[in-house]
Amino acid sequence: MERIIVVEDNLTFSGYVCRLLESKGFQTVSTSTCNGARKLFAKMREDDIVLADMRLPDGDGLLEMSLPPLLKNLRERMARHETPIYERQSVAFREIDHKIRLVAPTNMGVLVLGENGTGKEHIAEKIHTMSKRAGKPFVAVDCGLLSKELAASALFGHEKGAFTGADTKRKGYWEEADGGTLFLDEIGNLPLEVQQMMLRALESKRYRPVGGSKEKTADVRIIAATNEDMQAAIAEKCFRQDLFHRIKEYTLNIPPLRECREDIMPLAEFFRELANKEFGKQVKGFDAEASKRMLAYPWGGNVRELKGTVRSAVLFTDGNWITADKMEFEETPLPGEASLSLKNEEMEKKHIIRALEQANGNRSLAAELLGIGHTTLYGKMKQYGIKYKE
Repeated sequence: MERIIVVEDNLTFSGYVCRLLESKGFQTVSTSTCNGARKLFAKMREDDIVLADMRLPDGDGLLEMSLPPLLKNLRERMARHETPIYERQSVAFREIDHKIRLVAPTNMGVLVLGENGTGKEHIAEKIHTMSKRAGKPFVAVDCGLLSKELAASALFGHEKGAFTGADTKRKGYWEEADGGTLFLDEIGNLPLEVQQMMLRALESKRYRPVGGSKEKTADVRIIAATNEDMQAAIAEKCFRQDLFHRIKEYTLNIPPLRECREDIMPLAEFFRELANKEFGKQVKGFDAEASKRMLAYPWGGNVRELKGTVRSAVLFTDGNWITADKMEFEETPLPGEASLSLKNEEMEKKHIIRALEQANGNRSLAAELLGIGHTTLYGKMKQYGIKYKE
């Protein structure tokens, strides 16, 4: 695991940076003085990365600390740290791809809705990549990591001396994303005062950094994402209705994994290959019982949970095939339906066909997914004239 040493005397900013890095999978350790940094450097590992402020209370950062030549380009390291993406082929995601192709070339604000772990940031990146802004920056921000005190500065930058600890001028995400796309994940966490600033910046393309006396201009497209009930947030006056309508000119609903079970095994095989490369293993696949368990499991954590489960299973598998006992499923019930239960006669045929597709024609597994007996399934298939080869 790569470690990053953060040397920063502004404790609020230091805490934000550490939380952001940790959310990307890095380990962090921090200090606020040159003396503390020297102690950390004495125990540095070869692949450690250092982020250091130039001006500290007891010295001039890099100049006095004689930092060894280990500074690397953090953006490139983080890009290499990202996992490749599998393009899902389920009916639902083919429809989502169609919608992305329609909205991407426009400048419309897009709101991506979906549970945690469904891949909302990946959807935002696809929109950007297929847009006319593709040659410009794609900047992703987790609003859940922005404290009330730091949010305005992080988004719009600040001037030197704007607040305690603002020893240097810093540009914000808005300026970084100029001409491109700003992805705001968990947008419901933005403080109200920042929401007002954002609305003005979107409407006029002008904004003012914290502590600044002059306005700046930036052309930014917003793609936002959330798993919260934004109408409830508006009713509780936690989110501005005018900003909500500004960012949701187009809405994409990302279904949970349990509603796209035909994606489960292809995704699992994809994550198995990644884990093989990561751990230097040669696990060939999943046995029948493990596959059956995965297809029937509700996946409350969605694709993120599936990835973690497969990764762990590969690590602890000694042979060629992953068995069900290596799959560490949650014991407690997870949100959502675990099956495709039949709710009324009008939907039965559609659900049966879908279950058969998700089970690759295995009628026993399809019956289990539907929550009905084998005899009932065969009777329904005959009733609706459904013919599906195993």
